[in-house]
Amino acid sequence: MKESVSIAAVEAAARDFNRPGPDHMNCGESVIAALWDAFEPDFPRSVVAMGAGMGAGVGGSGCICGALAGAVAFLGLMVQTKERAKPLAAELHDAFRDGTAKHVTCCRVLTRGMEWWGEERVSQCQAHCALAAGAAARILCRELGVRAEG
Repeated sequence: MKESVSIAAVEAAARDFNRPGPDHMNCGESVIAALWDAFEPDFPRSVVAMGAGMGAGVGGSGCICGALAGAVAFLGLMVQTKERAKPLAAELHDAFRDGTAKHVTCCRVLTRGMEWWGEERVSQCQAHCALAAGAAARILCRELGVRAEG
């Protein structure tokens, strides 16, 4: 695992992974990939695949935002116990909710009225990926004793 993590780099990577195109990752995958690349933990990067079902609000349901779900999943992998993960996940949830313009975590509400591949929705989802990844990185740095930079 790395000794320091750039929060700005994590946020930028999460945005970039979520760009439309042939290498597109959904929100959950984008956040997990950005966090894995930042921390380089002792488990394989293939864990990014656990985010595959998180797009468009877990399973396309429009419920919990995939970016938040991916961040919570990665956080759990890193801290490894329910006792540690649960309060940190609650903290992450609140930081994400408070960072959205609509003050919610529901994909359906966050994207209401937006064309799915339209610029407004894509830009917002990229911002939410950055928000979730950045908040998770801050929490993990604090909890794991990793130096957080910018």
